[in-house]
Amino acid sequence: MLTFKIVAIFVIALAGVLGGMLPTRPSFSGDGKNTLTLGNAFAGGVFLGAGFLHMLPDGIDNFTAMNTGVDYPLALLTTAIGFLLILLIDKGLSSHDTSAVLERKGSFPLVLFLVLAVHSIIAGMSLGLDEGFLSALVILIAIMAHKSSAAFALGVNMVSNDCDRPLMKKTIWFFAFMTPLGVVLGTILGYNESSESSVMFEGIFDSLAAGTFLYIATLEIISELFEKNSQKGPKIGLIVMGFALMATIAIWT
Repeated sequence: MLTFKIVAIFVIALAGVLGGMLPTRPSFSGDGKNTLTLGNAFAGGVFLGAGFLHMLPDGIDNFTAMNTGVDYPLALLTTAIGFLLILLIDKGLSSHDTSAVLERKGSFPLVLFLVLAVHSIIAGMSLGLDEGFLSALVILIAIMAHKSSAAFALGVNMVSNDCDRPLMKKTIWFFAFMTPLGVVLGTILGYNESSESSVMFEGIFDSLAAGTFLYIATLEIISELFEKNSQKGPKIGLIVMGFALMATIAIWT
């Protein structure tokens, strides 16, 4: 598992860097954007399936294993907290005045960066804490399906706001390593804590990740995909395919 996580760190970071730097290429075309839009539809289905069928059940199982003696759906509460956390960062910080500032040419897309960074760290910690190969593979697939698209969205936003190229490169590299940082932190927690504590941390971060996965899938990816009426059929088909992939993997996890 340690070898798997080390490989995952480099693969995730590479996906983030490549996705984020793509919009800066002069040769980037509209066809490339269409391809990434369809890829993002698949990522939305993967995130939806991973949140509902993998992260949330794992969180419930771990909370149950803790034997807290509390008759309360703690895993679902934690999932809701994860959902609300990203919601508050995304929408709560985006006041009318803040949005006006962020939309000015030359401004830095701070809110978008914060939402993506917090989500990346939580998802990474969940992967780092996981000790099952198949369940960790599911998390990695979900992260990979979205990492390059999220970095691409960040890159496009900075290009459209005429951010300095050195700042863009530093930001993309920094964002690319947010998920790997979460993986490292989760792995360290898993090794240094007792078995009971590891179950608690895994339950908490699985549930938080489920909430963030569901938010990103529904309010960030899928809702934005259908703001434009083009390619509705392929988008729906790819969302279903991504969800079906996670549903199939759930048979063995």
